[in-house]
Amino acid sequence: MGKLEKIEKYVQKGKEEALIKLVHDRDKAVRIAAISGLGKAGKNDACNVLITLMLDDDPEIRAASATALGVLGNPRAHTLLMHHLGTEKDAHVIAAIKSAVGKLHSSD
Repeated sequence: MGKLEKIEKYVQKGKEEALIKLVHDRDKAVRIAAISGLGKAGKNDACNVLITLMLDDDPEIRAASATALGVLGNPRAHTLLMHHLGTEKDAHVIAAIKSAVGKLHSSD
């Protein structure tokens, strides 16, 4: 079973720690899938990890992290996302941040 298939299982079983380990994998597809999984199945630590990933050098990772923060729905992510909205230069990441902020507002 490959890492991507394992990620699907981890999401189904809510295995947050296993997903957190995979967000630092060398394979970007695995990283993005694990980030997405944290948005769906994350609990206490997921928000902290996703917030940290908003500082990643790779805009695809930042965009995936913003999207996952919106899906996760933790209201404390709102302030951080608004800060990044003011400093982010990549259009794709900006769009992901705006979408995530919209999801956070709609979950209030």
